[in-house]
Amino acid sequence: MGVPDVVPLNLQIVFVLGGPGAGKGTQCTRLAQDYYLQHLSLGDVLRKERDTPGSEYGELIARNMEQGRIGPMEVTVSLLRKAILASTVQTNSRLFLIDGFPRKMDQLHLFEDTVCAATCAVYLDTSSGDRRRRLINRAVTDGRQDDTDEIIQKRFVTFEETCMKVIKHLECEGRIEKVQGEGNIDEVYVAIQQALKTRLGDALASRKAVPPRSTTPETSSTTMMESRI
Repeated sequence: MGVPDVVPLNLQIVFVLGGPGAGKGTQCTRLAQDYYLQHLSLGDVLRKERDTPGSEYGELIARNMEQGRIGPMEVTVSLLRKAILASTVQTNSRLFLIDGFPRKMDQLHLFEDTVCAATCAVYLDTSSGDRRRRLINRAVTDGRQDDTDEIIQKRFVTFEETCMKVIKHLECEGRIEKVQGEGNIDEVYVAIQQALKTRLGDALASRKAVPPRSTTPETSSTTMMESRI
């Protein structure tokens, strides 16, 4: 079955925001294991496209990632939209966590104009010192090419100059759930669950309960892409 071009009317999007190394991917992966939802990491979507042989965007994405940027918003939103629509066919899921996006106001507007308006956003509030420590550890354990000290600093600057504007905008609209992201991982996870249950209600279905009914053949609702921190 091909990828549809029309976005389902009952699609729900939750942005998961926070500085580089805030723990977005770690928490989203855990949520996708415990609940009937799909997790898309913007970084993983871009890295997959960058590493795809013959990709028309591969070199462009690589150059931007070296500068701590994600590149043209049209490319970014197009890749995310494609990944979301493909997953709705593969899993019949209508609830998505997107971590690390949007990072700029124009990205937010384009996404909500061409995909759908986000239901809410979870903001993991952490200090730059804590995030730097996590990223340095990740560079050692995972060998991530974009976790060098120079690129980390550029990503921190980009976050403060652009992404914080998105967070403040969503907060003014009443769409932000702020969660303290430092400290015990399990405690942070509990706080995120509470925030999502408040916003999503019955739409946040536990995998421990009976799976939601579907009118199409079901496939496993596993995490589409996993991300570390």
